[in-house]
Amino acid sequence: MAPLLIIDPGHGGIDPGGGSNERFVEKNMVLTISTYQYRRFQELGVSVQLTRNSDVTLESEERAAIIRESGATYCISNHINSGGGRGAEAIYSIYASAALPRELVEELASEGMPTRRVFTRTLPNNPRLDYYFIHRETGSVESVILEYGFADNAQDSEKIQNDWRDLAEAVVRGFCQFVGHPYRPPQTQGGGGSTSPGSGGGAPGSGDSGSDGSNPGTGSPGSGTGNPPSIPEWKQEAIDWLFEQGLLTNRDWYNRVDEPLPLWAEAIILRRLYEKLRS
Repeated sequence: MAPLLIIDPGHGGIDPGGGSNERFVEKNMVLTISTYQYRRFQELGVSVQLTRNSDVTLESEERAAIIRESGATYCISNHINSGGGRGAEAIYSIYASAALPRELVEELASEGMPTRRVFTRTLPNNPRLDYYFIHRETGSVESVILEYGFADNAQDSEKIQNDWRDLAEAVVRGFCQFVGHPYRPPQTQGGGGSTSPGSGGGAPGSGDSGSDGSNPGTGSPGSGTGNPPSIPEWKQEAIDWLFEQGLLTNRDWYNRVDEPLPLWAEAIILRRLYEKLRS
């Protein structure tokens, strides 16, 4: 049976990727992000496949063939940008809708990675053809190239290094919301840790260290650092429900029940609730 989604960790093998720096190598970081997402989608019951699950070289034709022949409905191709800029980008086919890429970058923004742009690009000599082979040569699969930020931007680089798990989870959440699949937060979720999963060529996730609990979005509600006992039960129940439903995901707010949410956070919660009601 064809998967609903195929995840493509960009580059690999002899191709390290241009989104590399002293913190991480793009091919390793996007493989770690992709394998995390693969496991999470499996947990959530989403049929999913990977183009690669190790540090192997995939030529453009081979990668496109894997995606095309998978029969998947959607493809998310994970990358890290470079070249001077700030924030996440999503590139989609000129023959596709901007709805999915916008959903994904909005979720990345909710975890603190600003949106730079969502766009399409055509061949210079043929405006009826997509510029990128991942769009042009993958048949009916709706593919999105997702750039998580800029490796040569200090803020983006630090965010990816420290909070890659939160960013990866944001994409899982956004995709589920887009296709109307039930979403639930991970039961246990550590932060990206101080050791870079993209700094070497080891197995995906090797060297990942647990978080000290200070990173937004890490941990799980009630997993060892719960609310103080003085909080009334009805307040605790309300907060737990927000997290269980995936309406509130930033772990920082779990222990700040009496503080007002900023307007942008309220808007995100309302949008997530609207999407749930609509689906």
